[in-house]
Amino acid sequence: MRQATFNARFGILAALTGFIVQPAMAAPFCLQNQVIPPQCIYYDAQQCQKEATRQNAECSANPAETHLSGGYGKYCVVTSAGASVCNYTEQATCTREANKQNGACVQSPTSQPFQQPNPYSKTEGY
Repeated sequence: MRQATFNARFGILAALTGFIVQPAMAAPFCLQNQVIPPQCIYYDAQQCQKEATRQNAECSANPAETHLSGGYGKYCVVTSAGASVCNYTEQATCTREANKQNGACVQSPTSQPFQQPNPYSKTEGY
């Protein structure tokens, strides 16, 4: 009887501990500058951007948590929902649009060079 009671209590304790202790997940937004390494503690893009402005740092997307869409721009607007548009060539324009969308302006990990249309091609021209 004592063994059954012990097993029952241990099982309940193990179950409760499993619900309470969760593995730590990295946040999708990181704060960084030349002095501090990336601090990926922000779940809200706008909060990360505000703190970056305050600390003269930059808000970046955590590549382990956030997938940025490809684009021609050097900068991306990223929202807390994970939507991203990487078509901004100037940081000022990107930041202005990020403020409108309550997001963050981050550097694009892979910006593709802008190509001029080929006027002699049926598929690559205007």
